[in-house]
Amino acid sequence: MRRLLWGILVLALLAVACQPAATPTPTPAPAAQLPNLGGRELRIASDTTYPPFEFVDPKTNEIVGFDVDLVNEICKLINCKPTIISTAWEGIFAGLEQKQFDLAASGITITEERKQKFDFSDSYLRYGQVVLVRADEERIKSKDDLKDKIVGVQIGTTNEETAKTLVADEAKQLKRYDTFDLAVRALLAKDVDAVVIDSPAADGFMAQNPGKLKIAGQPFTSEDLGLCFPKGSDLVGPFNAALKVLKENGTLDRLYRKWFVEFKPGQ
Repeated sequence: MRRLLWGILVLALLAVACQPAATPTPTPAPAAQLPNLGGRELRIASDTTYPPFEFVDPKTNEIVGFDVDLVNEICKLINCKPTIISTAWEGIFAGLEQKQFDLAASGITITEERKQKFDFSDSYLRYGQVVLVRADEERIKSKDDLKDKIVGVQIGTTNEETAKTLVADEAKQLKRYDTFDLAVRALLAKDVDAVVIDSPAADGFMAQNPGKLKIAGQPFTSEDLGLCFPKGSDLVGPFNAALKVLKENGTLDRLYRKWFVEFKPGQ
């Protein structure tokens, strides 16, 4: 009987030993670590006349805005030190080509033409272009009413390119300004009938001039904004990794609410 029991036990042990090993339960892969730039100092070009993306706070004389907060949040994640350098719009792209700046954060639209010369981050905001008019304007209901109107734009922008297609005579009807701030001032002074501008910026200027401006019609394009880098920049990957985290953890939504929903100048 003992021999029989021992035989059964040995056979059982052999059967177990011959079975294929059980596949271990997979352990969730740890979250990929973000790149660490080791405290690298970055020179960031920005046209600081474009609220609420970036502008100078008259109370503190500091550069503030959505893009400013965005690069600050990114640098917290990947350990870099951003310095915003106020730069004229046209100077931004020349400076990037000459590598005077590490990147530009200035509400820059991603276009195929620009991608030939520069690298871009993933899109951080999608928007549409709109027609901004004075609050008492009755003649202009949409972009279709600009054929015979005087239209203000910022030189070198996608808005300028769009406005060219909306007027009958570009040479006579388009007024180009170095900044959108100047274009909006011209609108308020009745030097132009309308300004073609990005919808978030239109909201910012309406907030700065309560009761004086309005949008005529609906947004009529769909475009993406991105951070702009010199061609071949090693910063694109780290910035995209950080942007992905900010999208997933709700920070990007929070910044949008802060600057495009709750933004009230002077408070």
